[in-house]
Amino acid sequence: MQTRWIKTDPNSTSVGLAEITSENDDILKHDHSDLDHLHPKKRLEFLASRQLVQQVCNELDIPYQGIEKDEFGKPHLVDSNYQISISHSYPMVACAIHPSSPCGIDIESMRPQLVKIKHKFLNPKELAYCQNDLKKLCLHWSAKEALYKVHGRKSLIFAEQLAIQQITPEEIQAQVITDEGVENFLLNYEYFLEYFLVYNV
Repeated sequence: MQTRWIKTDPNSTSVGLAEITSENDDILKHDHSDLDHLHPKKRLEFLASRQLVQQVCNELDIPYQGIEKDEFGKPHLVDSNYQISISHSYPMVACAIHPSSPCGIDIESMRPQLVKIKHKFLNPKELAYCQNDLKKLCLHWSAKEALYKVHGRKSLIFAEQLAIQQITPEEIQAQVITDEGVENFLLNYEYFLEYFLVYNV
């Protein structure tokens, strides 16, 4: 695994990005027989993402004792109040860590399938804006995935409850709409090598 970059902010969201360099990556040299049930690429993503979280924790001087998931599948650091989020789109993996607030991160490649499923995750206003522009579709999908992870539940409807309000060259203003009300979020995003990386701040 090759670490692409790590951006640390002790008071806000810290982000790590890495690339799995081959299917014979060094992270497979240790015994991971408990993961034999996973597809080789999924196993690599699983191991690389956890290695990346540990690297970012080391940069922030946060004790790392592993990762566990709650009943909704959201990852958490073991015995820690820090909040984390993980994403992967082979061969890229990414993570976000926040000292106290829920965080969400997503990395996404510009998959042509997004054109076919756009009605499932975009509202009418977003559909009119994106049309069949794959870059716009990818950014909206990735932003909504990040919002979904911040919320940390399984019941959100992407096209109705996750809304993109405004996009500037570096930020996205977005909303999560639930029965409890409307919550506003600010997302940062990066574009590189045909990938979008989106995370909340």
